[in-house]
Amino acid sequence: MISIAGCYSELNDLEIGDLQWSPELGLPLIDSEFTLIQILEASPDDFNVSTDDNNTVVISIIDDSIFSQSATDFYFLLDQSLDTITLTLTQDEINDFNSNGSVTVNGNFQLEYPENTGKTAIEIYEGIVDLEIEENFPPGVGVSINSLIMEDPENNPILNFEGDVTTSIEQSFPFNDIGFIFDGALSQRQVRISVNYTIQRTSGFPILVFEENQINMFNEFVDQEFDVMYGDLASGDIGTNENSIDTDFLNQDGALGGIEYFLEDPQFKIIFKNTMGTQIRFDMDKFTSFKDGQATDRPINTSIPVEASNQGSAASSEADFDGIFKNVINNLPESVTLTIGGALNPDNDNDNFVTRDSYIQAGYQIDIPLELSLSGLEINQTVALDGIDPQELQYALFKFSSENSLPFDLNFKADLLDADSAVVMNLFDGAFLAGGSVAQPNSTGQIIRLEDNPETDSNELEDLNNVTRVGINATVSTSNGGNTVERINADATVKFNLAIQAKYNIGL
Repeated sequence: MISIAGCYSELNDLEIGDLQWSPELGLPLIDSEFTLIQILEASPDDFNVSTDDNNTVVISIIDDSIFSQSATDFYFLLDQSLDTITLTLTQDEINDFNSNGSVTVNGNFQLEYPENTGKTAIEIYEGIVDLEIEENFPPGVGVSINSLIMEDPENNPILNFEGDVTTSIEQSFPFNDIGFIFDGALSQRQVRISVNYTIQRTSGFPILVFEENQINMFNEFVDQEFDVMYGDLASGDIGTNENSIDTDFLNQDGALGGIEYFLEDPQFKIIFKNTMGTQIRFDMDKFTSFKDGQATDRPINTSIPVEASNQGSAASSEADFDGIFKNVINNLPESVTLTIGGALNPDNDNDNFVTRDSYIQAGYQIDIPLELSLSGLEINQTVALDGIDPQELQYALFKFSSENSLPFDLNFKADLLDADSAVVMNLFDGAFLAGGSVAQPNSTGQIIRLEDNPETDSNELEDLNNVTRVGINATVSTSNGGNTVERINADATVKFNLAIQAKYNIGL
């Protein structure tokens, strides 16, 4: 009886036949603590979050593709035709043919590759040799190429051909990985050709006459792609381009929702990279921001030199545009472009190189220390409401408490939601929590009681039948209506707790 009475609520009319007791159930619904860094890191956007020397939260956006062009956009190899090779028989060779009906001849040739546009050397990654062979021997005489071999100065193969050329032939031969040096010995810029051919009587008894018949060979190098070029690479302009800059990291599609803000110290720099062996000059023209269908130009008019790189490495340079970018970003643009021009080899240096993989590139980095004014930020969280059965429920207490060390004013709202996220009941609206600091956080708390009031026809507990979740919404701003600039300490947190205490009637 002592045990039963300990759970009994109405002892003044205790009757064994109508025994009731009222257990209580307590459940924590939400017990959260977060920093601004945690919110940002949980977002799907492509930015980094860190802290600076003052323990201030810093958002960094890095993009290396604002502008990029390859060496092959500016430099290429022209088609090159070698001198014609003419094969004629000597008088002795003609005598052998006329006597025996056949003669076989060997020939070796060195033809200069005619790339003479100021380059000191080239290495060719790939290309094609178009070979054409013509002959004018009389009927009844057949011409066969037993072997025709072409190589570069380092004996790298270019083509290898054999076949009957009694009628003219044209054939193409792909090659790769050959090279020539133009400022060295003559042998280093020559194509080496060796040929073995047979002239043979095929019908009748034709007689050959000295210097009346020959074989002509034509070779043209086409569709060549360089691997490396050295020497005097011509100056040229880098085409003006408008390049998009990501500025939507804080807008309605970003991690922080649809907000208004003012950034106190945004930092914007362009990072240039050059892997060509020639100096580059980038000309920064202007930022153009677009908002509400209107374009606004902000001139830059700055030239940035980037030194030539060493082969296998990259040269780089940086330029800061903090002040101009602050004006651009705080106008809350929908998009921003940057106009970039420039010049290759602006000093017309004649000792350069480029490789097939060389490129020039401009990227950017935006660092935003969160020293800002802010309004319109919303934070939302929902949690399932499990384990609460409204049947035989005397009352339910919803207890809310919060502590804030961020320098933000917060207004909390909690709603009971059904399965379709429709609001069944508002628990509390306007639980205000002023901005605090790590040293002096501000706190608040509220208790909401739902019950079946026997003195009225109202039963607030009936609404719990449709409730599946609790939703928390917090609106955030810096003080003075969001106009005050605040520094966001990385250790500052927001804590909030929502729990339910339910008391039941259970009868026997």
